[in-house]
Amino acid sequence: MKSLLMKRAEYECGVWIKNCTASDAPRLASEVYPADVKIDEDVNWSGDPLNLTLDYYRPFNVESSKECFLLIHGGAFVYGTKVLDKCFGMHLARNSGIPVANMDYTLMPKAGLSKILCQIFSCMNFLTAKYGIEKFHLTGDSAGGYLALLSALAARNSHIAHDLWIFEKLKGQVVSTSPVCGGFRQHPKGFPGIFFEENATGSSKDKKKLPDYVYDLTKIAGHDTDLKVCLITGEDDFLREDNRVMKDFFKEPLFYDALNEGELHMHHVFPIAHPEWPQSQKAIQLISDNATRRL
Repeated sequence: MKSLLMKRAEYECGVWIKNCTASDAPRLASEVYPADVKIDEDVNWSGDPLNLTLDYYRPFNVESSKECFLLIHGGAFVYGTKVLDKCFGMHLARNSGIPVANMDYTLMPKAGLSKILCQIFSCMNFLTAKYGIEKFHLTGDSAGGYLALLSALAARNSHIAHDLWIFEKLKGQVVSTSPVCGGFRQHPKGFPGIFFEENATGSSKDKKKLPDYVYDLTKIAGHDTDLKVCLITGEDDFLREDNRVMKDFFKEPLFYDALNEGELHMHHVFPIAHPEWPQSQKAIQLISDNATRRL
């Protein structure tokens, strides 16, 4: 029998999906993609039976590369596909000169946090095998920003990886992470944190126990002083405080807190929704700079 907390979380999940669908549909219908980016579209990276795909965006002057961005879409872990971040990903590839892989993953509650992280590792290994990628720059928005940061920390620390039930050996190297309006603190009994453990809606005996830091990444963020980090937020981002707190846990992070300007309001994940805005272009430049800078 489901607890009242689970019933409430499932209700909030339904409301979230409904609201996101209503706001994203007109945005996606009006997007104009950059013309000077080549696309390998709907590449099956997971194989059967998952049939998860990715898009691979390349600037026209780049035939091959030993590095790429891995872009992880947001949606509170329960909503969305790679199409939400397609326009942003193409702008990032064009402006940075570095290819961008934009991936799908299994959403909660069908997958717990550990399974999603394992999929991110598997996707990176696929990119190494298919495209020869040796260095990864992880980026994503909202929940995708959380996944980008946690995956980067796990990729660079085997103890963290094992804590999270990730046992696939990464063939490449993660050198930077750039969360966009990421949320780094979750409540384990609220939405969406209640879905983090495997089989969250089922029997408690089937759950994989996760470390407490998955609900507050500040508890491990400072352990990796060599990770290159860029944090993007904005004046009307409801996760702005999360990002302001998080920046103090890294060595020399790039940080951009975009301010509203006239009718341009720096709402949650504004660079994803409006990559053509001047503030979004600055965010994309900082993400690019983070990938190429030396600490």
